[in-house]
Amino acid sequence: MSTTRKIKGSRVPPRVWAVYLTVLGLLLVFFALIAHFARTRLAQKLTGPQYFQVCSQNDQMPALHISATDARVQLDRIIKERKLAPAAAVEINHLIDQLAAPASANDHVNSLQLNLALDKLR
Repeated sequence: MSTTRKIKGSRVPPRVWAVYLTVLGLLLVFFALIAHFARTRLAQKLTGPQYFQVCSQNDQMPALHISATDARVQLDRIIKERKLAPAAAVEINHLIDQLAAPASANDHVNSLQLNLALDKLR
């Protein structure tokens, strides 16, 4: 008698396949939920609170700057959309004054710096 065993055709039992397919299906659902969540969060981030917009009439300065007057005109919209307290207007006005760079006739504010400072207010 020999001690070696003959191996029949190795077939995976149907029960193992069922478990494998179930786990694979759960993983696909899990990754689909993660993708949906990421897509939703990205959409929320891109449609979040508005920032100070550069006005189109401002042809003398580069597109990165906004006049201090135009920034103050947009102040009510910014406070409303960001759901800030009305007292934040004083702080934002102070930011506008701080960031205003004296130009020939008007003070102009770098809109990027103003928007970054606005993000830090939260």
